[in-house]
Amino acid sequence: MSEYRKNITRCKDKEVLIDALVEMGYRREHIEYHEVPQQLFDWHGQPTCYLDSTGDKAQIIVRRQHVGGAANDLGFKLDPVTKCFDAIISQYDSGKHNQKWLSGLKTSYSAKRVKKELAKNGFKYLGQEMVNGKIQIKYLKMTATF
Repeated sequence: MSEYRKNITRCKDKEVLIDALVEMGYRREHIEYHEVPQQLFDWHGQPTCYLDSTGDKAQIIVRRQHVGGAANDLGFKLDPVTKCFDAIISQYDSGKHNQKWLSGLKTSYSAKRVKKELAKNGFKYLGQEMVNGKIQIKYLKMTATF
């Protein structure tokens, strides 16, 4: 048995979350997005009902055949209260999608979210570097001079 568990991510922007999943190794064409949550399936192709008696569902889904090996679907479901996508990861797949993987996903998401917000506010991304064990992101404020 490989029941699903909910993992809080604090990811609110679906496009940025999808970009972060791509950075984590999933191909964009293998990542589904649905306005209405869709059923998740186990490695046998059977619908699951671990978190919800009516069926485990998610809006962002990487289907089991794209997760790799004898895997279950990987999902992200929008929490109506927090407005964040919570990761829905099976117990079996928690070896691959463990806390280290989730931490990497959150780091990627955060960096991409910052880039998106700063670009929207007129900043140009110049690059990043590691300084004393911390990532430093460099931006230039683009101002018009006439």
